[in-house]
Amino acid sequence: MKALQKQAGFTLIELVIVIVILGILAATAAPKFIDLTGDARSSVVEAVKGSLNSAADLAHSKALVKGVSDGDISIANQNITFVNAWPDNDSIGLLLTYDVADISASAGTFQHKDASTGTTCQATYNNNTSTSEDRPIIGSVVTDCN
Repeated sequence: MKALQKQAGFTLIELVIVIVILGILAATAAPKFIDLTGDARSSVVEAVKGSLNSAADLAHSKALVKGVSDGDISIANQNITFVNAWPDNDSIGLLLTYDVADISASAGTFQHKDASTGTTCQATYNNNTSTSEDRPIIGSVVTDCN
């Protein structure tokens, strides 16, 4: 007769149970280690920057068509003030549609409300009024959007 050998190691069921438990732990713990909120806020600020570029270009086109360099034009039921055929810093925000729960705006500065410091998570619009050929300076800072 054969002698029964003592089993060494784990059964397949035990291994599957351990893998399932590790998977559940990883799924609950991963969001705490992989914080994507900063990336999401950066994306919102970059989207506002893109909207600023588009809005400025479209408004500039309208000013050129109407022959207005300095003055006001009504666009989308908003009175937009132009300087050198580009929207001024106060008027550019009227041309954008953004979620006021995420962004606070004032005079060409669009800061993310949930960032730790607004100046390191913002999009900016600065109408350089020196000559009509100068395009407004549109930029963003996303160094600290956490």
